Amino acid sequence: MNTTVDMSKSGLFSKVSLLLSISFVLSALGTYAGAGITSLAAIIVLAILFIAGAFVVPLAAKASTAAGIGALAVWTFISGLFLGPCIQHYVVVLGWETVFLAYLGTAGVMAACGAVGALSGINFSSLGRWLTFALLGLIVVGIVAIFIPFSQGVNIVWSLGGMAVFALFFIYDFFRAKDAPNTWESATLVTMTLYLNFINFLLYLLKFIEAVSGRKK
Repeated sequence: MNTTVDMSKSGLFSKVSLLLSISFVLSALGTYAGAGITSLAAIIVLAILFIAGAFVVPLAAKASTAAGIGALAVWTFISGLFLGPCIQHYVVVLGWETVFLAYLGTAGVMAACGAVGALSGINFSSLGRWLTFALLGLIVVGIVAIFIPFSQGVNIVWSLGGMAVFALFFIYDFFRAKDAPNTWESATLVTMTLYLNFINFLLYLLKFIEAVSGRKK
């Protein structure tokens, strides 16, 4: 099995590491700024901008390097604003120390799964189809949860399932990145994908900690 990454892919991952670092900083700033948002209208607007940005960033990246990186920066800041009230909820319920450790834990999982996906030499291409179905399942459960409150046990199982799915997404997306060209367009798209995986894993981890602790507010 080939357990090395050639120089061109090393260059791509260097670009991704740089863009991810910038994205996390901007997202953190957005989260801090958005922590006090309580208006439902504002949250809906941010949600629309966040979803729209997921389509705008790839188009901008295709247009030019500067446009792609700029769009990614704006989108990650908006995503931070959108996540602000949710993260603030967990800060109030669990404490900022726990939330901070959850961020570090998510980063650790991403690094470990990324190493498996990029360096193990295993072909993970077959994961794509199953992860798509799993993601649809999580979305359906999330919609149901809006209308039907889940018990503590169900929330624990749901959050564990979500973490498992996005841990596998880390592996799958790092595996796919090995075959991506060493360009800023590819780096922007890979960064966007990994950022979404990170945020989703983090939210499921926080939900799991909240469910296990039994603390609600």
